[in-house]
Amino acid sequence: MEITPTLFPVDLQLCSLASGSSGNCYYVGSSSEGVLVDCGISARRIRKMLEELGPGLPGIKAILITHNHIDHISALTRLTKKHRIPVYCTEGTWKGIMRNRMTFDADPLMYHPLKYFEPLQIGALRIEAFPVSHDAHEATGYHFRASGRNLTIATDLGVIGDHAAHYLKNSDVMVIESNYDEEMLFTGHYPEHLKQRVHGSMGHMCNAHTAEFLADNYHSGISHILLCHLSAENNTPEIALQTFHNTFKNKGIQLHANTIVKALPRGNRSEVFVLSGEQS
Repeated sequence: MEITPTLFPVDLQLCSLASGSSGNCYYVGSSSEGVLVDCGISARRIRKMLEELGPGLPGIKAILITHNHIDHISALTRLTKKHRIPVYCTEGTWKGIMRNRMTFDADPLMYHPLKYFEPLQIGALRIEAFPVSHDAHEATGYHFRASGRNLTIATDLGVIGDHAAHYLKNSDVMVIESNYDEEMLFTGHYPEHLKQRVHGSMGHMCNAHTAEFLADNYHSGISHILLCHLSAENNTPEIALQTFHNTFKNKGIQLHANTIVKALPRGNRSEVFVLSGEQS
């Protein structure tokens, strides 16, 4: 009798295909099968990068959507209609997708509702959704557990509320927003209303607040800290990382030698982060 291979049998891997205001998409899985978190770049780019990684589009078992802003969902119509990939998100997010003029024709037969805090099993991935503070209805973060590892993706949030903090604190891999540098934002060219929107509690996380949270909750079991959704206009990878390291230094916190800290690239894919193995 032929045995069907288990999904994600060996390594849990993470790769950012894009992370920023011009598009967001993350891959979580193995070299052969996995899921996407968001699909805010073209389906053609997603297909090309997934072929480079190994699974290709046929290896994508689901798309998890964080919220209905276009930089997170722009490829959804094509991925649901042509490639028949199931979509998981809250009912509020799906309603927003249906109201968006660029995604209103996404295939509703591919939609699967999910609720906060109710575990979802896709292959060997155990997934939980949780609410985040952002100006989109039922904006969502995701927590993954597989191969003994815990991974949380918390992007597009104005403050780290109790729910996001809970999952992040219980993860050894954090993908966390570090969107803007406060000085660059307030001295930059954005109109005042947009500055206030970005800076507000339903907007985005600044480098300083993200770094403070990470410093206050750091422990040696954290293997990866990956700063995501950096603004093209109000941040740079160098400034985000410098703020992070300065905060740790000022608080007298020494990073463990095995902790990887990176700022994810905005417009192209990151390296593949291999997250396999039980934590000791």
